[in-house]
Order: sequence, then C-alpha cells, then structure tokens
Amino acid sequence: MSEIRLEDLLDALARDQGDPGGGTASGVVTAIAASLAQMVCRYSDPDRTGDIDRRLGDLRARVLDAAADDGHASGALGAALRPAEDGTAARGRRIVDAASRAVATSAALGGLALEVWDELRGVIEIGNRHLMSDAAVAADAVAAGLGGAATNLRGGFALLAAHGDAAPLQGRYGDLVDRLLSARRDAREAADRLGEA
Repeated sequence: MSEIRLEDLLDALARDQGDPGGGTASGVVTAIAASLAQMVCRYSDPDRTGDIDRRLGDLRARVLDAAADDGHASGALGAALRPAEDGTAARGRRIVDAASRAVATSAALGGLALEVWDELRGVIEIGNRHLMSDAAVAADAVAAGLGGAATNLRGGFALLAAHGDAAPLQGRYGDLVDRLLSARRDAREAADRLGEA
C-alpha cells in the first residue's frame, strides 16, 4: 500500500473488485491526516511535539498496513457475494466468514483512526498557531476515516444479520461504532473552529 502510485490507487478503487474498497480509502485519508499532523509538529517546538510526531509516524505506517488488510478482506467479501453454483447454504457460510473478517479489519482501522484523532488533538493544543489551517484539514481527513470505519462496521453487521447471526460481533464492536461517531463529530467541530480562526 505504501508503494502504490496515487493514480494507480484511484484506478483500483474505481474497479468492481472490492480490493481496494471503501475501507482502504478510509485508511488512506486517515494516513493523510496523520501526515498533515506530523507536518504541523515539525513546524512547532520539537521539545513539545517531537513525541507526538514519532507516534503519528508509527500510526501512519500501521494505518497503511491495516488499509491493505481491509482491502484483501473487502475483495474476499466481494467474491463471496457473487452468485455461486454450489448452493445457497454454502454461499451463505462464505458470506458470513468473509463479512466477519471484514468487520474485524474495519474495527482495526477504526481503532487506529481514533488514535490518530487523539494525537491530532494534542497537535491542535500545542502546535504552531500559524499552521492551524493544516490541522483543520487533518481534522476533516480523520473525520472521514472515523466515519468510514463506522459505516463499514454497520454495513458488516447488516450483512451478517442477513446471512447469519450478527449479535456476537455487534456485542464486540458496537461500542466502537459509537466512539467512532462521537470522535467524528468532535473532529468536524475542530475543523470548523480551526478553519474559521
């Protein structure tokens, strides 16, 4: 993922294969948010922002890895959703297995987006005041990543409910959806506030 050209990524997103898909796109915008936050750190007092910069660099790499994993899970889910010749029951089991994996990768991306947002809040607090427009763009980008993860989790729950039992994964990740949506609201508010300053 970290070595693909932007134009190639956009072409891949436009294809009907699911790998990459919306989760990968959410991961990419989250990584962009981390990168912009790092830029603000590097224009700021390194004694105050150096640790945040390092954590954001680690998060950016982890997000890109998670985005690639999500793309593979999305591709497998797309394959499972195609009509099959081996019967409805077998197809249903494949969909449940693939959707369960996709939920897990969406949750991983969501957790990382929450971490990026947490670090960005620190950057907004102590970073260079002259770069707050860049911090605002980062907040908008991470808001998109947070919302994308929440949307994909809810879509996975709905797909599982249509083909099996969604309750175990909803019980495991339902609170995460609420946290993602709350953080998205906060990030959007921060972007609006910083953009108006």
